[in-house]
Amino acid sequence: MLGGIGNSMILGNFDTTFAAHPEMALYIPLIGGTGGNVGTQSSAIIVQGLANSSLDTKNTFKQVSKEAVVALINATIISILVYTYNFIRFGATATVTYSVSISLFAVVMFASIFGTLVPMTLERLKIDPAIATGPFIAITNDIIGMMLYMGITVLLS
Repeated sequence: MLGGIGNSMILGNFDTTFAAHPEMALYIPLIGGTGGNVGTQSSAIIVQGLANSSLDTKNTFKQVSKEAVVALINATIISILVYTYNFIRFGATATVTYSVSISLFAVVMFASIFGTLVPMTLERLKIDPAIATGPFIAITNDIIGMMLYMGITVLLS
């Protein structure tokens, strides 16, 4: 609920952007869903590793680096696919062609790194990451994802 209210407040501040580029609204579920899925997957891998003792919080930098490389590959592939689709649908000069692909790249990178850092940090703080990670990741990814999306769109407009 908090994530939804936060998102509606963020999106409400960009009514002129949506008026100028109404097609931008079509990609809100894609941006939010992709960020949520990537963050949840990253955190699930870390929580499982912490639970079965195959990961240690002393190796946080190593794990973040590993997830960042995987995220870089995923973000690049996803961004290229969406760019190609929007290039065919809207053309090379449309703001949506660039803003959605750049935003997806940024959201995937953020969600992956954040999804790795949160459970590692919670474990260090002696808070069960299996309980607290999910809601925290979902709310943060939704809010940061929409801020990135709308901020990049405004910069490119």
